[in-house]
Amino acid sequence: MSKLATVSSGASEEARLAAVRRYEILDTPPDGAFDRVAALAARFVDTPMATVTIVDEDRIWFKAAHGLSGASEIGRDPGLCASAVLQDEPYLLPDTLKDPEAAANPLVTGELGLRFYAAAPIVTADGYRLGTVNVLGTEPRPIAPREADTLRDLASVVTDELELRLASMHAVQLERELRASQEAEMRTAMESHAAIDQAMGILMKAQRCDAAAAWDILKRISQNTNTKIRVLAEATTGLATGVSTVPVESTVEAPLRRALRPLPRGRS
Repeated sequence: MSKLATVSSGASEEARLAAVRRYEILDTPPDGAFDRVAALAARFVDTPMATVTIVDEDRIWFKAAHGLSGASEIGRDPGLCASAVLQDEPYLLPDTLKDPEAAANPLVTGELGLRFYAAAPIVTADGYRLGTVNVLGTEPRPIAPREADTLRDLASVVTDELELRLASMHAVQLERELRASQEAEMRTAMESHAAIDQAMGILMKAQRCDAAAAWDILKRISQNTNTKIRVLAEATTGLATGVSTVPVESTVEAPLRRALRPLPRGRS
């Protein structure tokens, strides 16, 4: 069993994939920030191709691809990106044919004929390797330490961009939740006002009094029974119409029924 298969089957790989999902980056549209990272990687290391990849459960997805037309993802075969995410340091293959796993990779054996590969892992703040910033070529060649350092720096740039994107998504979600909460509170307040207005109208008719007096009745019962005004209002309407929407305790029902009892004619 290869090292890749061993890691993929373990709890550490499950946690890594959970981190990938956390950023919600897979299958998103092209993004200029990531495209520039791939272009800079190719320019700094002087290679015809470069990619920014995310290693998924069974595929390697290209967030950005420079010099590769029509490529959006490849299988998760060992030897290149899938092997690069197994270590913290840059993964350097000056000649892919001299590495047993890379030599069997379809990108090496296929039409593209890759002979050079170098990658730096994209590592999150909590230590998960999501993918790579990598450069590719069709001729074997050495890679200088400064070139490996450049790939490492560009991978850090990708990490920063992912964190900014995640923070932005969280901010948008929080704003939506806050707006929904405010709208719910507004609806509740409007419903409460409507219920109180209706109850006061019922009391005004029963007691032949004005709005201030009806309000005083509700407030007095609320204080004496330790019951919220809105609950009293809904109970008042329920008792008056015979259609109750809230349970009414006897300590509340008795004073409400007295308040709803019409005054004898001639009294006000």
